[in-house]
Amino acid sequence: MALPSGPWWAFDALPEAGERAYGSRRPREMSATDDAAAEERGLVEAAQRGDRQALQRILDRVAKPLYAAVIMPRVGNAPDAEDILRDTLMRGMERIETFRWTGAGVFPWFRQIAINLVIDAARRRQRRGRMEERLERHIQDTEVVHHAGAEDSLIEAQERAAAAQTLQAAMATLNERYRLAITLRLVEERPREECAAAMNVTLGNFDVILHRSLAALRKAYGAR
Repeated sequence: MALPSGPWWAFDALPEAGERAYGSRRPREMSATDDAAAEERGLVEAAQRGDRQALQRILDRVAKPLYAAVIMPRVGNAPDAEDILRDTLMRGMERIETFRWTGAGVFPWFRQIAINLVIDAARRRQRRGRMEERLERHIQDTEVVHHAGAEDSLIEAQERAAAAQTLQAAMATLNERYRLAITLRLVEERPREECAAAMNVTLGNFDVILHRSLAALRKAYGAR
């Protein structure tokens, strides 16, 4: 289903956080009367059949309260809130066929999509923050040799040494069994059968241990 165009896409019309944005009704009052509930259900069913105008009316109804009451108070800045609103409406539009009417109306369904996207955005910001901290530490560790006129080979050697140090620190956090699997297979480059024999496990079990070892190493390396 193609993205419909409409006033919900015009972010300059969005209210400030906390502003009432469903005419004179709160979001929870969308289905406060039987007539309103019947009308909304009819719009949803029509949208699920591919009616673009019905879908547009649904998006128009939920966009402002989503922005003002759900997204903006949790995000705190307009650009990010607008991005999350856009993604929420697009995701709802793409998945409208999966919505099942329960009597509560369609707003809680869109609200949950928005909350999930807010959480995802917060996690991405946290990961970016941790990555920036790791890069800053790496720069501080290696910037001594990165001076004008430094030989390329010297810079490369220093970078490799810093990476090796980080890898060794990550390896130290693994349990002995995981360290042995990685050492045998990747450091000493022994055949898988020989690695399994050295660890007194079957070949299939060794493959599982190595897979888990590498996953734990990637997690430990990324956290440093």
